[in-house]
Amino acid sequence: MTQLSTRLGLCAATLTFLLAGCEGTAGEPDGGTGGFDAGPFDAGPQPIKYEQYLKRTDGWPAGARVRGAAVLDNVLYVASDQGLLSLDATQTRWATVTTPLTGDVKPTSLDRIDQSLVMTAAGAAGGGLYVKVLDGAWTQVTTAPSTPSWTLVKKSTDFLLATTGGLFASQTLSGPYVRRSVVNTAVFAAPLTQLVAAPAQQKLFAWGVSGGLFESIDSGRNWTASTLRGPVEALAAMGAFVVVSTGMDGQQRSDNYGNTFRPAANPIAGGVLLYVSDGTKFWAGGNGGLKSSADDGVTFTDDSDGLPTGTAVRALFFAGSYAIVDTPEGPFINQP
Repeated sequence: MTQLSTRLGLCAATLTFLLAGCEGTAGEPDGGTGGFDAGPFDAGPQPIKYEQYLKRTDGWPAGARVRGAAVLDNVLYVASDQGLLSLDATQTRWATVTTPLTGDVKPTSLDRIDQSLVMTAAGAAGGGLYVKVLDGAWTQVTTAPSTPSWTLVKKSTDFLLATTGGLFASQTLSGPYVRRSVVNTAVFAAPLTQLVAAPAQQKLFAWGVSGGLFESIDSGRNWTASTLRGPVEALAAMGAFVVVSTGMDGQQRSDNYGNTFRPAANPIAGGVLLYVSDGTKFWAGGNGGLKSSADDGVTFTDDSDGLPTGTAVRALFFAGSYAIVDTPEGPFINQP
């Protein structure tokens, strides 16, 4: 009897030990222990973290130039003059995105407004405004002109659509879009390079491939030529400050939002191909790489952060946490 009790006690102890090594309940299949199966189930690849500019040309069309960028649902979308591409946060190869664009119509800008991607497009004679909502397909906004379109800017409650033929406005993204600019306004007679419409400033700036800088102080109805001379090479505005470079007057700066300009006190050697404002900084790019200014455009210092020495920076776009630099060698990506 004593031997039987002893054996039963050993069995109970063994069973208790075995159960202690199998934590979890019937409602937690493969619950495991802290020492086994500790990682999340099927975690999958982790998003790539960019700590400096890295070239991303796998799958990128040869010779394509970046026209805009935006992030939606953890995917980076980039518009190029050869089509629309996407880069998942875990991938290193660009994928071609299907859009309604046909023939010679190609993207000219890309941005994100609320939960939608917004793209303008242009060809020799056609184009328009296109929208993608989350997992939905790209659709053309039929209430906007189906003419070559260059950019969409949101200013206060207005959506301003710049096209060849005029500036159109709407109170909603879906339209309808009504002509805002006077018929035959010179700056909209040819492809537009950029429209700047700061939310807190009345004045608008615009310039195209065939002319100089134009300004409007009545919400885009009437446009007059700026006192600055020559074709615009780059312009950016932030707060009360504007930095601009033109073919004749060179690098200029204004501290009263373009009412008056003065030559830059510390011009960038080699000239500039772009100015961009983002957050509290101005950015400048050119044959000398990428530079930034934290003093409202008074001084610029090198901020190339991994770009090869001598890289010509043609464009810079910020999208979500990403910065995308356009160069003749292809796009570089960072998360500064």
